[in-house]
Amino acid sequence: MEYNYKKDLEYVKNFYEKMEDLEKLLGVSRITIYRWINGTSVPSKQNLENLYNCLYKNNFRLNKIKEEIYKSLENASTKVLYHGSRDEIIGDVTIEKSNDKKDFGKGFYLGETLLQSASFVSMYPNSSVYVFEFCKGKNIKIKEYDVCKEWMILISYFRGKIDEFSNSKYLKEILAELKDVDVVIAPIADNTMYDILDSFSSGDITDLQCLNALSANWLGKQYVFLNDKVIKKSLKEIDRLYICEDEKQDYKTKRKENIDIGKAKVKLAKREFAGKGVYIEELLK
Repeated sequence: MEYNYKKDLEYVKNFYEKMEDLEKLLGVSRITIYRWINGTSVPSKQNLENLYNCLYKNNFRLNKIKEEIYKSLENASTKVLYHGSRDEIIGDVTIEKSNDKKDFGKGFYLGETLLQSASFVSMYPNSSVYVFEFCKGKNIKIKEYDVCKEWMILISYFRGKIDEFSNSKYLKEILAELKDVDVVIAPIADNTMYDILDSFSSGDITDLQCLNALSANWLGKQYVFLNDKVIKKSLKEIDRLYICEDEKQDYKTKRKENIDIGKAKVKLAKREFAGKGVYIEELLK
């Protein structure tokens, strides 16, 4: 999907009483603006960067405004989700392009907010955020997790960290609950949380230490679509958001702040629950 700069320009144009103001803001002539809107001329990559960066520098938070608009359209049967991509998605969305060693294995991963999704890809030069509408159907099987033992064990399993416990009865029971599931809704894990999970899977901390440390580093929830059939049936791509360099930098700064705060909370949680709970060998023996 291409960037919908035509619609974005029409939207921005409505905020300015005079075209001269928009011309001055963007640094291009009104003829060029109208050509872009009418499709008689296509802006270059540099034009797009200048366009969106000018808006952002002037405190016109277009992506945030669009996120609020999309959120207002949600109802009991639809949910707007965001997918941060390092590059353009070519062709149909499919789980076959996914890495096996992700939180729940192969799948198409989306977040609930623009900030969640943009933060994970803001360091890549060609990154953008795709917006999807999830139409919940009666025949879609959904499994939801909070920060719990089952969730952290599943992530450790799918990331290949607890292969030695593959015959564990408890692990098999947890995996059986995912049988025929189409969509998993679960907390998002990042590198800081993976470090905590690695400490648990290697037997360095207990389940209670791990759970409370993970809870302290809460990042929101992700939606994981586990098969192409449910993607084709229930996901509709509605937009692709251009993330200019200034906006990316803000996301990177915000992400670093959250990581630093999370690390401090993790230290406190580990200390508070030291010696409490059980180790992974006891849990999965």
